[in-house]
Amino acid sequence: MLSEHKKRKNIQQVRVTCGCTNMQIVQVHGPLPADIALAAVNAATTVPEMRAAIENPLLGLDLTEYNALSEAAKNDVAQQLLDNRPALGYPSVASVQAALDQAVNQVVSLAAVNAATTVPEMRAAIENPLLGLNLTEYNMLSETAKNDVAQQLLNNRPALGYPSVASVQAALDQAVNQVVDLDNIYVQAGAVGGNGSRANPFGTIPQGIAAVNPGGTVHILSGTYPITSQIVVNKAGITLKGEPGTLLFLQADIIAMLITAPNTTIDGLTMTSDIPYQKEFIQIGGNNTTIINNTIYGPPQALPMSSWVVNRAVVSQGGLAISVMNNTFHSLRTGMYINPNVTGPINNNVVYNTKGGFLVDGAFTTFLGNSWGTPPNEFDIVLLAGTTFGPPYDNLALLSALNNNATISDQR
Repeated sequence: MLSEHKKRKNIQQVRVTCGCTNMQIVQVHGPLPADIALAAVNAATTVPEMRAAIENPLLGLDLTEYNALSEAAKNDVAQQLLDNRPALGYPSVASVQAALDQAVNQVVSLAAVNAATTVPEMRAAIENPLLGLNLTEYNMLSETAKNDVAQQLLNNRPALGYPSVASVQAALDQAVNQVVDLDNIYVQAGAVGGNGSRANPFGTIPQGIAAVNPGGTVHILSGTYPITSQIVVNKAGITLKGEPGTLLFLQADIIAMLITAPNTTIDGLTMTSDIPYQKEFIQIGGNNTTIINNTIYGPPQALPMSSWVVNRAVVSQGGLAISVMNNTFHSLRTGMYINPNVTGPINNNVVYNTKGGFLVDGAFTTFLGNSWGTPPNEFDIVLLAGTTFGPPYDNLALLSALNNNATISDQR
């Protein structure tokens, strides 16, 4: 016998009209028709069963868009509902409606991909958000490269069309990797015979700089890059962007990177050397240079620091505007040497195990949010002789407080 609790769970109250003034409430035992219809959706194992379940009027779905599809497209929608059904089933009619709408949108959008005959039509089809593609890498491309990708999707489309959104995604990813986009050039340590695409990168950073358009990005893929000759960044507005796992390993007594062009960004590189060289890793000679998210450190040197080789992470030539943010410099004689009349923000860097974190030589750079690790620097900020007594170095207590209690050596 059913317990009273279970009996109560199987009783539904339904309002019915009786042709009189008042509504009459009657009790119906068992689940409502919509619950039965939802159970059928979750029990379906074949396309015909799923179609019968979602087309059942008792389920109450809005089938307007679905009913406009061809029979083959309806089958595709039903298959998607089967494929995407949660492990515990669709929890509600609303969740089935949402899944149906998404499936219909994708089927219609996929049809547009397969109907496209020109590059603009293919671009419109794959860029349609309703198709649901991951366009992150594609969106980084230049317009010319996007056209090349669309042409590849047209050229490589199967005779019967792309069978699924996943197959379009795979074709898109392959095309993006293979296209040569002069706004986005790729390099991979040791690669031979590449063309600068992600799939076939150049083997050296100078090759990437030579190939990239002004204003473009050289993507430096993970790997170790031995530096035995100077890297000269001489193209305006470019970014050198290191992926995680990128290491530039200096193996010669040279400045590893010389920036001569304006509006350069160096982002996400890790740099060190085999032995301490009396050189800086990066010398800034181009105006409006940004050094961001890099890690630069030297090999160990025996104490005391006064005997260390004068190796430095960054040196800025005089009279430039620069930005130095979110970097880590450590285990060097100097984190950064800033020459006269340099301006710009030096913010949120971490510097430790140096004799002098930042050496200010007549510059006017501002410091904010920098911090100091372990082992500590001998001094965090050093104001050399000739540096102004006025702003931004007139209030040393405030300068220290704004930079996590920086130790300041005032040599003015």
